[in-house]
Amino acid sequence: MVGTELAELAAAGASAMAGAVATDVWHQVRDRVGRLLTRGREGRVEAARLEVDIAELLDADEHGWPERRERVERDWEQRLLLVLADHPDAVAELRSLLDTIGLAADPRVQVTTVHNEISGGRHGITLQIGTNQVVNNHTHQQG
Repeated sequence: MVGTELAELAAAGASAMAGAVATDVWHQVRDRVGRLLTRGREGRVEAARLEVDIAELLDADEHGWPERRERVERDWEQRLLLVLADHPDAVAELRSLLDTIGLAADPRVQVTTVHNEISGGRHGITLQIGTNQVVNNHTHQQG
């Protein structure tokens, strides 16, 4: 990929990811966004920085501060550009993330978050049928 294509992909990624923060799709993509933005710089500082960025985006939406949103998006764009340049495999990862965000934003696609919790030492079967679903099953046993 040439520099212009990477820059365009980084810009599209930053915009889509920032736009997803205040939506239901964010719960599905949050970890993937975090992995992309911190790739090569994993650690507590980068994780905290991401949390601050997310809070700023939510505050910007709540209070109507477009300049804050734009600042975070520019920062994410630059971070993505560095990741894409340093890790060519991240290009496919970002495109997949954009597809997920795009599908979730499509009103014809039903997006549902399911949380299954099993407690009390009981075991059972959870069956979920459908496409494009993310399922997190957590088992908690009382001890």
